[in-house]
Amino acid sequence: MNGIGVKYFIITIASIFLALGIGIVIGFSLNSEKFVQKQFQQQLNIIDKNLVALKKENDRLSKEIDEYKNQIVQKDKINNALVSAYLKIGKTESAVSLIITSTDYSYNDLIDFLRKNGIKINKVIKIKSSFLNIEKTEKELSVDFSDYKFPDDAIKDIAIYSVFDIRSDLVKKLVEKRYIEENRLLSGISDTIILAGGNTAQNNNFNKLDRKIVEFLNDIDSLNVIGLQQSYSEINYCEYYKSMGLSTVDNVDEVSGRVSLIELIRGNSGNYGTKKEATSILPTNFINVEDAKKALEKRRASLLVELEKYQNATLPTQ
Repeated sequence: MNGIGVKYFIITIASIFLALGIGIVIGFSLNSEKFVQKQFQQQLNIIDKNLVALKKENDRLSKEIDEYKNQIVQKDKINNALVSAYLKIGKTESAVSLIITSTDYSYNDLIDFLRKNGIKINKVIKIKSSFLNIEKTEKELSVDFSDYKFPDDAIKDIAIYSVFDIRSDLVKKLVEKRYIEENRLLSGISDTIILAGGNTAQNNNFNKLDRKIVEFLNDIDSLNVIGLQQSYSEINYCEYYKSMGLSTVDNVDEVSGRVSLIELIRGNSGNYGTKKEATSILPTNFINVEDAKKALEKRRASLLVELEKYQNATLPTQ
């Protein structure tokens, strides 16, 4: 065999092996593609089955949610009916004033609730955030407030005004300069004072304001003083109120809290709500109508005696 024949033979052998290699690669690729397609189709079938199952589960859960919503609506109707029945039976003739010390939360809904349900509100006094900084911000302090000690004199006059309807010149100035807001709905003595507190962490002014108000109000014999807040208040003012001997409601934004508040206005006592200072969510014993009337009469008689002390004081009034 000459050199050309050997070269041809080698090239032929190499071509055969190359063709076999290419055939193997092509065959493997075709088989792999079919394998991948088969696996992909199987996964699609599994996903499709899961989607069908998920849709069924979603439909079931949607029906359950609708059922729960209907139950909530029905419970709300029942609760409202029970509250309405309670308010008719436990209607009180108490006269109430609200002192709102919270600068972060509104109590307009509560005020509307009380008025709609026949609670006599004499006045609403809201102490604004600027009140505690009056000495720092009032440029005319030496002229308008030079005869007063802040905040003690102001707190004392606000408390007297809320209870006995004695409106001093100092209270007038505080209103005029918008350190406090007042809504004077009715005149006369208030036998119950509601302190509406609760604030965010950065506005915890209990010791600066609420404590001083409570200390003064506690000195008025037989006065019914109630401390309250909303359930979402960051600072639990009711824990502080309770430590000073007040009856409290820490969830007055809820139906149960409002029932508890009405019961405290009627003359009951206790600490109610959902936070740690509360002993129960609602009073376990509701005061009857006759006992509520007797408690109110006793409070009013005592407050008339207390009124004489302040009428004889040297408070300028309007």
